[in-house]
Amino acid sequence: MTTRANIVVIGGGLAGMSAALEALHQTRNAVGVSVALLEKEARTGGNSAKASSGINGVLTRTQKAQGVADSVKAFARDTERSGHGRSNETLVHKLTEDSTAAVTWLQKEFGLDLDVLAQLGGHSAPRTHRRPEVGGKPQPVGWGIVSALAERLGAFARDGSGRFRLETGARVTQLLKASDGGVAGAEYETANGARHRVQADVVVLATGGFAGEGARPGFLRQFAPQLAGLASTNGAFATGDGLRLASALGAALVDMDQVQVHPTGFVAAADPANPTKFLAAEALRGEGGILLDAQGARFVDELDTRDRVTAAIFHHCATPDTCARHNSTTSGQGPSAAAFLVLPQAAADRFGLGSLGFYAKMGLVSRADGVDDLAAALRVDAKVLRKTLDAYDTARSTSGQSDAYGKSVFPEAVAAAEAYFWGVVTPVIHYCMGGLRFDVRTRVLRAADGAPIRGLLAAGEVTGGLHGVNRLAGNSLLECVVYGREAGRQASMEVEAL
Repeated sequence: MTTRANIVVIGGGLAGMSAALEALHQTRNAVGVSVALLEKEARTGGNSAKASSGINGVLTRTQKAQGVADSVKAFARDTERSGHGRSNETLVHKLTEDSTAAVTWLQKEFGLDLDVLAQLGGHSAPRTHRRPEVGGKPQPVGWGIVSALAERLGAFARDGSGRFRLETGARVTQLLKASDGGVAGAEYETANGARHRVQADVVVLATGGFAGEGARPGFLRQFAPQLAGLASTNGAFATGDGLRLASALGAALVDMDQVQVHPTGFVAAADPANPTKFLAAEALRGEGGILLDAQGARFVDELDTRDRVTAAIFHHCATPDTCARHNSTTSGQGPSAAAFLVLPQAAADRFGLGSLGFYAKMGLVSRADGVDDLAAALRVDAKVLRKTLDAYDTARSTSGQSDAYGKSVFPEAVAAAEAYFWGVVTPVIHYCMGGLRFDVRTRVLRAADGAPIRGLLAAGEVTGGLHGVNRLAGNSLLECVVYGREAGRQASMEVEAL
């Protein structure tokens, strides 16, 4: 069966939905222009729905309301520093410059209450926006954003205009090649095995990365074999489909060996060896959580960049005496490197007790009443633990100076809390910095000569070059909105130019 749509978006995560919505907005007065979105899973959302720490933005109404001094320049500097000099500066400039409009779009167009700010690892100011709890219940930021966009797309699909259609369970198997080497559409299979073709003027790839491949053969084994088999936060659907589709047409790949290992994936006491981990949100540390080894000692600046915190856990928490474990877990079970994540009551209040309650119901977080109870729960010497916590608070009271680990931002005191919330965390595969080489207009570039492939755009984790060797926390959702909307605008302009 062959159908037609002027613009075809492949992938229904935040980048794909942003692209589709922007294309629909830009072509609202164009007669006969249609948009189709193909998603291989049974529902939209992808890994975007799992995002829990927030979306970055500067000069937003939330920052202004809270009196936060920030700038595009500072945000860009933090992003480039996190990427260790490998980030494409032009791509970074657009990401940071457009961050105000991206967050404003979500707040105004969709009524999203992105009213909580946190200063996460690698940031020089509080600029990561998430949603507040309502009635003691968490509002996960990623789920909230993708749900709002999906609802809007659903309304377009039902309005009877024929301008938009959504197909789930549609796995794209190849891109259709035009006679001039450009893209002319896509071929896909549905859940019942039927094959379909959709002809298009422009195709937008928003298929995500390959961090869900696990130990299976694929890009992870090819480009980062040392990580194959490491636990992941990604769904099994994250298998690099878009990279294969575009590579078959000669698209260039960049930074494919750069795969981010997030320092904190929760280890479940009931299933410590599960290869899929629930992310321990960056905001847990951003709001005042600390990391301890199995002896009760700190070993890192908890607000350093993800790659550095990860390296510290692998270095300091990887022996039988230093690897953190639940009481029910014996040596040899679970990950080979793990730390304790501990939040004092004040940090827990800042993060949200409802969200911590959700983690507790999943068996990921426990509560301890006071330092002695915490020491018993962690199976560490209470004197050592008290010394660690006291040293932290002493450093916190010394304004403007860094502690022995280089930490200079201390969100909350930790030594005299009425209660503590704790869990075991381990480094986990989280995100792919590498992907399709693209430009600031989201055009996918050819490997042979660096020229754009006509009719092929890309946005989100499927692309590479923006984040360098380490993505800054909170830039993933932002990337999806900024470059997803840009892809929608570019696709609309290309259609109008025909």
